[in-house]
Amino acid sequence: MKPAMVLRLSLLCLSLLPGSAVVFAAEATPSDVYAQAVRIEQEVESLKRHFRITGKAQVETMSGDLKPRHVWAKSYIILLKLGKLGHKLGLAYVVPVNREPQRDMTPEQPWGMTQRILTEIAIMKHGLGIPGQPPAVIPVSGKRPIDSYNKINQIASELDLLAGEVTPSEVYSEVKRLNEDVNAILRYQRVFENAVPPPRRDNLQPKDSLKAVFKLVDEIQRIQRAQGMQTTDFKGFEMGDKTVSNDVHSMVGMALAELQRVKFHLGMIRHVTPPASYEENKTPADVVQLLGYVTDKLRDFKTK
Repeated sequence: MKPAMVLRLSLLCLSLLPGSAVVFAAEATPSDVYAQAVRIEQEVESLKRHFRITGKAQVETMSGDLKPRHVWAKSYIILLKLGKLGHKLGLAYVVPVNREPQRDMTPEQPWGMTQRILTEIAIMKHGLGIPGQPPAVIPVSGKRPIDSYNKINQIASELDLLAGEVTPSEVYSEVKRLNEDVNAILRYQRVFENAVPPPRRDNLQPKDSLKAVFKLVDEIQRIQRAQGMQTTDFKGFEMGDKTVSNDVHSMVGMALAELQRVKFHLGMIRHVTPPASYEENKTPADVVQLLGYVTDKLRDFKTK
């Protein structure tokens, strides 16, 4: 019998003895998530060294009282970018995992995502012939979800140096996931939505896309307040004229994270958001149009 099987059986037997208990490790903390993010950062640096990339991404430090669900959403984007890099290098692409809706997340869930990221990087390094194991964990303390978010946001931008900048087509693909979620919600409520896509406006920029995401988030938060839920202040994510597609991509992830709480409240605990389907040749005008359509659909949501 394999040692791992012996261990599992031993633990099971111990748990069945009268008065005995199996002690499991304590649940992860925001500081644990941050420490794992540092390991990912070092692994991405090893990829950059392999490709002789010496530049450093310039990223704004975000502010706000973020929650573990937002860190998870940003970690999901890391997996998307690793998949994009793998595709570029001719390696196998793995669709990122998603989760069933929850009332809220604990740091345990984003910690798990860091482990998936480290595994994907290890597989990529093996395929590229890059030696070396992931660095050891350096414990830290006093970290909050916003700290982990900022660290992961920096890592995501470093990956852009390897895989290429986020495009409006990639943003559009993620907005389609929002659209699928909203369609599922309205079907669940048996609502026949009357929305139609708004007119397409040309010559738009990423800053217009970001404004459209914020309008959608406002609508999601209207629904959350009607359900007695707390909302998150995302004012620190407004980028103005310096907005790039990466900022829009991140904010769409925040909207997806917030919509999961609405689905949970409705009882849609088995309704998992589908993965993104690949899109080509999309522009900010396409992104704004689809976001406007999704926002209009949500106005048909039955709050009672």
